[in-house]
Amino acid sequence: MKRNCPSLLAALTVGVLVNVLLRYQSAYWPRAGVATLVFCAPLLALTGRLFSAAWRSGENPLFRVLFAILLFYTSALELLRFWDLSKRLYPGVLSLTAICFMTLLPVIYLRRVSAISQTAHVVLCLLILATTFMLLTVLPHLRLTNLQVKPLTLSDFSAAAKEQLFLYPEYLLPAFLPDQAKTPRHPLLRVAVSALAFDVGIHFVLELFYGAALPLCVDPVHAVARCGALSIFNRLESLQLILWAMAITLKLALYLYGISLLLIPGTKNATSVRLQSFPLYFAGLWLLCAFLHKTDLQAAMQTRSTLTWLLVVLVAMGGVASWLCKKLKRCF
Repeated sequence: MKRNCPSLLAALTVGVLVNVLLRYQSAYWPRAGVATLVFCAPLLALTGRLFSAAWRSGENPLFRVLFAILLFYTSALELLRFWDLSKRLYPGVLSLTAICFMTLLPVIYLRRVSAISQTAHVVLCLLILATTFMLLTVLPHLRLTNLQVKPLTLSDFSAAAKEQLFLYPEYLLPAFLPDQAKTPRHPLLRVAVSALAFDVGIHFVLELFYGAALPLCVDPVHAVARCGALSIFNRLESLQLILWAMAITLKLALYLYGISLLLIPGTKNATSVRLQSFPLYFAGLWLLCAFLHKTDLQAAMQTRSTLTWLLVVLVAMGGVASWLCKKLKRCF
């Protein structure tokens, strides 16, 4: 890995995987998820590729500001979602301010791309190990008889596709990130397949655990973890909470890096965030979280996904218009 331009593929992967663990409620049956994954993963990757091409062709200051606002708003929603989860699982322990300090202060260390990349590889390994460990502890509670054999309806496939086509900013960030060293071919397809396969796998475990009650469960992943054979998942200071905080911090660092590339002049190929940006970022994010703390987060996340798709459409239109203008100039 080159220090001056390391790969951020692991950070993008962690960013989309952590959404599965912070899910409020199970959204679909795994059989439907396997079927829709076949076309949802390539569609997400293709969306990211087309967005990158349109961004390079029709980039303008308005799109940069809109994307930066979207990233800032997403950062606030990630903090509020983490705080809301901690309130439900550990009521009265962590305040919003404590959550902000716990997740935002480490971002100062992650101001360099090399630090983001190295930390992302560590968090990704810990995420895999923690998930494997959780599955081993709950293995006695999984029952093959809980698998549902009723025929799937069109609404089941529609729900799976709707959930899997939730568009996260991680699919769009490569459009303006500096060229990365040793990036594998089709990185967005790898990210999409990894995220959706992990999502379907978790849903399969939840079906083995809950059976027909799966659609009614709130915070199903965490409820399963607490039923494990070991008490590590029942304590506030457990690896589970530390891992969530590390993953959220990593997402915030990646979003801050994206915001700095979008808004600060002369940072197009920068590999670090200026220290002067942190006070404004921390204060602004805390104020936005305080303003939105009573928001319906499920509705807000759906709205954020809709706004992300709308940004893709606007940038695509701008890219097509720019391409047509270049063609017309050549003709005349």
